[in-house]
Amino acid sequence: MNGALEHSDQPDPDAIKMFVGQIPRSWSEKELKELFEPYGAVYQINILRDRSQNPPQSKGCCFVTFYTRKAALEAQNALHNIKTLTGMHHPIQMKPADSEKSNAVEDRKLFIGMVSKKCNENDIRVMFSAFGQIEECRILRGPDGLSRGCAFVTFSTRAMAQNAIKAMHQSQTMEGCSSPIVVKFADTQKDKEQRRLQQQLAQQMQQLNSATTWGSLTGLGGLTPQYLALLQQATSSSNLGAFSGIQQMAANSNAGMNSLTSLGTLQGLAGTVGLNNINALAGSINSMAALNGGLGGGLTNGTAGTMDALTQAYSGIQQYAAAALPTLYSQSLLQQQGAAGSQKEGPEGANLFIYHLPQEFGDQDILQMFMPFGNVVSAKVFIDKQTNLSKCFGFVSYDNPVSAQAAIQAMNGFQIGMKRLKVQLKRSKNDSKPY
Repeated sequence: MNGALEHSDQPDPDAIKMFVGQIPRSWSEKELKELFEPYGAVYQINILRDRSQNPPQSKGCCFVTFYTRKAALEAQNALHNIKTLTGMHHPIQMKPADSEKSNAVEDRKLFIGMVSKKCNENDIRVMFSAFGQIEECRILRGPDGLSRGCAFVTFSTRAMAQNAIKAMHQSQTMEGCSSPIVVKFADTQKDKEQRRLQQQLAQQMQQLNSATTWGSLTGLGGLTPQYLALLQQATSSSNLGAFSGIQQMAANSNAGMNSLTSLGTLQGLAGTVGLNNINALAGSINSMAALNGGLGGGLTNGTAGTMDALTQAYSGIQQYAAAALPTLYSQSLLQQQGAAGSQKEGPEGANLFIYHLPQEFGDQDILQMFMPFGNVVSAKVFIDKQTNLSKCFGFVSYDNPVSAQAAIQAMNGFQIGMKRLKVQLKRSKNDSKPY
């Protein structure tokens, strides 16, 4: 029997083979049988052994099959994460073996919605017992003990559950319910986690967009309408001469301006640069970037505040561009990136490495996540060439260091699901040189 305890007769058709971990390596099938038999007759025990050793040594885990499914579930309820065996540091781990996953509980568990609040568990069992053996029936109740109008029913096999769905879904409208009964497979843990992750990401992105938009507009609080008019003129005319009065106005003007007015003006400004056409918009933004660079070279130290304000205004336009047509904007950038072939980089201090990305994140996701902070010139998630799967880190480049710093401030430590992003500047090639 190759080190296994076995019986001549067969277990029930719905019996489960269980994997058991965290058992002493010194234990034999005899000790394991004594552990499991209080929960029901054992059909087979098979200890996993390391065959590279002579004689083969236990790996500290085994498979056990009871004659009945009920015995296996009772053993799991009593032992899994509860009982710690002598000499072990962690409790027993007991779950259906991988080969049994085709009959996992989540594949046989139904969600029943639009149930009359007058129904109890027994009423639900009676409704569904015609379709096969019911392992569990539970009505969801609030803290007050009253039914929430929905229930879970777990059958012995998936086929029984499927028959129940076919026959019962929307078959009747129960007392006190506004629509017919809902019968479907219950969400699996993976479904729940995925939906929670999507909701969390959407919520955080919304908060992030809101925070960064208003954060940029805060810097515009001291700008006068004349300043923004000149900015608008410069954007539409692509003429550096239009900026000639900005330096003096910024230095001399004390007129305040609230963020809401700035928002309205920038929305108008975003409109004038051609939001209806993504290419025109990209061209206008690129000309704005050129103006940024040109103006920066001509300013003295005393006018650094003006340059910062202009950079913030430019970032504001960029945000409206991204917010107005995010999909088109993303596709346009990714197409340009693909056509270029190689990874495009921004100036010194504007290139970021992003670590701990979720496995499912692609170029589009990382681009949309980092667009709110400024003009992204490239966004790339690194892919393993052998597996074609993400390596969970990526690269984002802006056209200016101010945006990169803003992204680090907001996104370093940002939590997505169970992961926290690590965002840092890419080291320049010169950093690695000793002189």
